[in-house]
Amino acid sequence: MDTVTFGTKNSYTDFGLILSSKSVSLPRAKTKTVEVPGADGELDLTDVLTDEVKYSNRKLQFTFTVIDHFNGWATRLSQVTNYLHGRRLKVMMDWDKHYYYEGRCTVNSLKSKKRTATIVIDVDASPWKMERNAIYQPWEWDDFCFIDGIIRKNTFHVIGGAVGGQDVTLINTRKPATPTVTCSVALVFTLNGVTVNVPPGTTTLNTVKMVEGENIAHINASADDNIEITWKGGSL
Repeated sequence: MDTVTFGTKNSYTDFGLILSSKSVSLPRAKTKTVEVPGADGELDLTDVLTDEVKYSNRKLQFTFTVIDHFNGWATRLSQVTNYLHGRRLKVMMDWDKHYYYEGRCTVNSLKSKKRTATIVIDVDASPWKMERNAIYQPWEWDDFCFIDGIIRKNTFHVIGGAVGGQDVTLINTRKPATPTVTCSVALVFTLNGVTVNVPPGTTTLNTVKMVEGENIAHINASADDNIEITWKGGSL
């Protein structure tokens, strides 16, 4: 049986709701075109400012059925609406275990028939679905997808003072990501043409962007160290 988890509550085990239908839309790309007099077509300015496409929110909708709703229907309805109506929550689905969505939840409609009742829940979600097995979280093999999941290495031993430094490979999914570096010695970090001097401790490199696929980072450390690099991947 497919279920949906809103925050920490599961639709079936916590509320007794049976999922009868679902709809997950794709986010709309925020495009911008300009008519150019005297020229064919239009000038596409979609990714001129940021070098990447931006997206609008996506819509999720779930319809749940309650069997024998005359027994405790009012109580169950209050439990659902009090917990999620109007709240921004993480939304996790059994059929897409590798990712979670996040958005504002709304109890859209309630319908009652002779033997059953239905609850429709809408979610105004962020455009990206985020990885549940983020590299800074405890690993969960139960939720890992062996079809499109990525097993990443994010802890590296670097040799300090090595001539020219050394390269490490960081694998990212579709969503551009900002890396965070944890180290005990000062180092110089270069990725995709941007170089940052990183002090000892934990530093988020806000000027550095990881793109989809392999990102080759160049690290030049002042001494031998085990360096941890973390980021949060996302997909459409």
